[in-house]
This record gives sequence, structure tokens and C-alpha cells, in this order.
Amino acid sequence: MQRGLVLAIAAVLLLSGCANNSGDPNATPTATVTVTETAPLIEPEPEPTPTEAADTYAPNIGDRALTVGDTRVGRDVLTTLTSVKYPYPPAYAREPDPGNDFVGLELEQCFGKDVETDPDFPAQTTYNSEWVALDPQGYEYGGDGSSWNDWPTPKFPELVTMNSGRCYKGWIAIQAPKGTRIASVIWRPDGTETAEWLPKN
Repeated sequence: MQRGLVLAIAAVLLLSGCANNSGDPNATPTATVTVTETAPLIEPEPEPTPTEAADTYAPNIGDRALTVGDTRVGRDVLTTLTSVKYPYPPAYAREPDPGNDFVGLELEQCFGKDVETDPDFPAQTTYNSEWVALDPQGYEYGGDGSSWNDWPTPKFPELVTMNSGRCYKGWIAIQAPKGTRIASVIWRPDGTETAEWLPKN
């Protein structure tokens, strides 16, 4: 559109010049106008704003939630909620509180093989009180620390000092009211909400 306008102006000026170039010495001279088309101004692209999603180790909560079977990638530790079994069957002398059923969580934690450990502050595996199950209304259950040393089996080794390159596997059990629909499972090491797993579709 702009180029067409420039050409139209040039044509009008050219015709005006031709009309006044009649050889009449009294004719008014025609001024010559030069129109230069300038290139459009290109704005620089704005710098991308860093977001939480750009942080590889940001908590896997909400929009970043995992699916049961997925692995939470931490700086030193890989944590996987392998499966959820509800209700998890009780065993001899291993009964839930009245009105509750056990929720069985099958876990795996692997410690990086190249991680340098601090003998004064060794990394330890997760434990029962760091885990809760949520229902669709957001109510939390479990995480009460009522885990046993020998059950469920195979038992996840809770609060064990982790060694480089080693993986730890097994089950822990938390409690929820009978008939609870498990909407998600959350892991809170040291009270920090770090990962959430949603049921498989």
C-alpha cells in the first residue's frame, strides 16, 4: 500500500512537469520532489523471562505433577512412586485404625553414583511420615509415622544412609478412611512439598 502511494505521487509530479514544460517562457517552473521509502523499524525481540518451569529441580507439584510410575529428579536423588495399592491388605498384628484402610506405596529411591557424600550429614532414604494421600476435596491422610520395621513386605528401608550409586526399593503403608478415592500422593521431605503423583488414567 505504501509503495503504491509513492508511485502514484511520482506519477502526478511527472505529469505536472510535462504539462508546464510547454516552452512558454512565462510558465511557472515546476518543483521536483524526491520521495524516499524508508524500511519499517524492526523492534528487537524481548529477552525471555526465566520461569519456574525452566528449573529442572523445581517441585513437581500442580501443573508439574507426575503420574504414578514417573520419577522425581532431584539434585542427588531420584524418587519414584512405582505403584499405589488401596486397600493394602493388613497382616497379623498389623491392622489399621478403626474405620481406616492401609494405602500401600511402592517406592524406589536411587542415589547418584557421582554424588560426594558428607559423613557428618549423610543423605537418608525417605520415611512414612513424609507421605500423604489426598482425596478429590483436598483432605490429607496418612503420614503419621506408624510404619513398622518389618511390614509391609518387601519393606522399604526407611531412614537408611544412602550410598552412591545405590537404589532402595520396597513398600510403606499409610492410612486413609475406608472407601477414600485417592486423587494424588504427595511427598514432603523435611516438610517441603517436593513431588506429587497422580493416578494413571
